[in-house]
Parts: sequence; structure tokens; C-alpha cells
Amino acid sequence: MKKIFVFIILFLFLLLLWFSYNRYQTCCGSEDSNKITEQPVTKPVVQTEKTPEKKQDGSLLFNWKSDKAHENEFWGAKKAGILSGAADGKILEILGPYFKEEGKEMGVARAKAVFAKLTDKIDAKKVEFGAKLVEYYDGAKTTPFSGTHYAWLIRNDNITQIDSKTLIYFPTNSTKKISNANIINYLKDVANALKGNDKKVFLSGHSDSRGNDKLNKKLALGRANSIKNELIHLGVSADRISTISYGEEKPIASNDTKEGQQKNRRVELEIK
Repeated sequence: MKKIFVFIILFLFLLLLWFSYNRYQTCCGSEDSNKITEQPVTKPVVQTEKTPEKKQDGSLLFNWKSDKAHENEFWGAKKAGILSGAADGKILEILGPYFKEEGKEMGVARAKAVFAKLTDKIDAKKVEFGAKLVEYYDGAKTTPFSGTHYAWLIRNDNITQIDSKTLIYFPTNSTKKISNANIINYLKDVANALKGNDKKVFLSGHSDSRGNDKLNKKLALGRANSIKNELIHLGVSADRISTISYGEEKPIASNDTKEGQQKNRRVELEIK
């Protein structure tokens, strides 16, 4: 009987350790802030002597299983073009290319190598390094290739751009007409980006967990509609904008803190 009791205690202790570890992995993560971006697999640009000049866009080149970045004659213009996008309230996202056999960390290492070649005038804390999986091709192990992704993303108290989504934050219980300058300026850019194409805007409204479900659903839809109305005011046709409300169903942060609640009071905007 005593042995059975000891076995049960040991089993419960191991179960507690396992639960604690998984909770840590989910909630806290590691101290490494590298961003491993899951984007659609794309083809790298292969650079050979026969590569048309229009494809030699100046992106830095890499060799198989090497994170050393090599310049070509078009790099100077490419570099100037990237740096011209710098502005207050923006961070630079750099995604290094990697093949599946090389591993994601090679992509992150290449992104950091690109930054080292790019500039010493931007604080590394204002840069997000990540990896982008590219499609393997015959000759990948012998032919230099490029494929680095660069993007200036908005980061301020009202807007956060993450990959293909933009998160627009709202005050408590607010669904009023948009008056915040950061949000209006961003929506102006969205309206301009929609000119000359048939892409559509998808808006999803979200809330924190305070209040009842029905009220939160209504509140979140009101937030999505306030963004929709501003886009219509800026000239975007209403039939190009879709809205949906998730209320408190899809939090992106803990509702146990004011900071987490603020992140959950949002509209997510996507252009497809």
C-alpha cells in the first residue's frame, strides 16, 4: 500500500512538471525575439551570368548553408530604396531566405547579415529579424541566390502591423467615429493602396472579456464598422469591405491585465 501511495505522488509530481513546462513554452517563450514567419513558400531569385538585368534587383546573395551576404553591382540602389522608407513609428522587418534542409535559424542568421550590410544608423531594437522558407531548386547547392524580404511596419500606440494583418486598437467601450491621427493616416494609405486593383478589405472586430458576450459581440462589430465607414469616407467602395465580429472569442493577450485588455480591444484589417 505504501509503495502504491509513493508511486501516485511521484506520478502527480511528474505530471505537474510537464504541465508547468508546456505552460511556460506557450505563455512565456524564450528570450530570443527572432520572429519565424510562416509565409507561403516562394522561389528564390537565382543569380547567374544569364540572369536578366531586370531580375538583378540588388538583393544580397547567399550560398548554400552560408549566412555570408554577398553584394552585387545593384546593391547600392537597392540599399538606398530600402532606407528611404524609414520613418518615426515604423520598424524594419527583414526575413532571410532558407531552404528546408538548412533550417529556419539559417534564415534568421541571413537576415542579420543583411542588416549588417544595410546600415549602422538604425537601432537593432527597431528591427525584426525572421526567416522565410524558399522552394528548393536544382543547383541550389552550387548557385548563389537571393530572396530576402524587407518591409517597414507601423508600430505605435494605436496600430501594429504584423505580416499581412494590421491591428487597430480602441479605448474601452469605444466605437465612435475615428478621430485618431495615427489611424486616419494609416487608413489613407490603405485607401491609396486599393486604387487601381480589385483587392478587398476584411475587417474583424474584437473585444476584451469584460461585460457579457452579447454586448461584446455588438461592441466589436461597431468597431469594425467604424473602420469601414472611415474607408468609405476616403473613397473605398462599400462592396469591397467585409466586416465580422468575434467579440471576446479570439484574444491575443491575457484579459487579466489592463495591457492585455488593451491589445484585445482591436480591429484586424487584411487586404486580399
